[in-house]
Amino acid sequence: MGGITKSIFGSKPQQVGPSMEEVMAQATPWGVSAAGIGGTTVDKEGRVISTTIDPQMQALADMFRERMGMQTAAISGYDPAQAAQDYYQQYVAPDLMQQQEQERLALENRLLGQGMLGATGGALRMGELARAQSAEQRAGRAGAFTQAQDLLTQMRQREAADLAAMAGIYEAPVGLMTTGTGIGQAMGQIAGTYKPTYTQGSSGLLGSILPAVAGGIATGGMANLGKGLSFFGGK
Repeated sequence: MGGITKSIFGSKPQQVGPSMEEVMAQATPWGVSAAGIGGTTVDKEGRVISTTIDPQMQALADMFRERMGMQTAAISGYDPAQAAQDYYQQYVAPDLMQQQEQERLALENRLLGQGMLGATGGALRMGELARAQSAEQRAGRAGAFTQAQDLLTQMRQREAADLAAMAGIYEAPVGLMTTGTGIGQAMGQIAGTYKPTYTQGSSGLLGSILPAVAGGIATGGMANLGKGLSFFGGK
């Protein structure tokens, strides 16, 4: 019966063209590479996308990371108040003190020439000069603190710029990843509308016998029925 069964019942329809599994395999993201940037690789089994970076770009990223680390360390050890004091003593105070000393000496000479150096009027004028010079010193310290804060801002900006540059290098392959997934999405859209086609299966022996049997019965020809079934074997 095993060999005859196929000829009796016919063959099953066979699918023509790629299977759904084959089409879906193409719908996964594709690996893409670009000169000077890097590339992406796709693990279709684990569904993981990995990125690689061009060696020269990696060297630049390492440089930015190292320089950013130096800025971060400098920022963490930076004291704006102390920096302002150092700036004032180094850049502001020397010239300001010399200028104010000259102003005091000039006023004393004038008061001495006018005979007012020890008088009440002379003391008032010296007091006015001292207050004005004290205000100048406070303004100088404020300016020094502004300079110290500006320096801190610049350090942070350099740190942020190096971080952005490094991140830009590492993010470059992400654009390639987008391209690769776009290809997969396009293939997935095709797979979404895919309908397999099949060959038409053969009807087999029963397909040809049964119409004859039915015709024989309809016409009363029972002999035809016997002939139609004789292939099953007889005693």
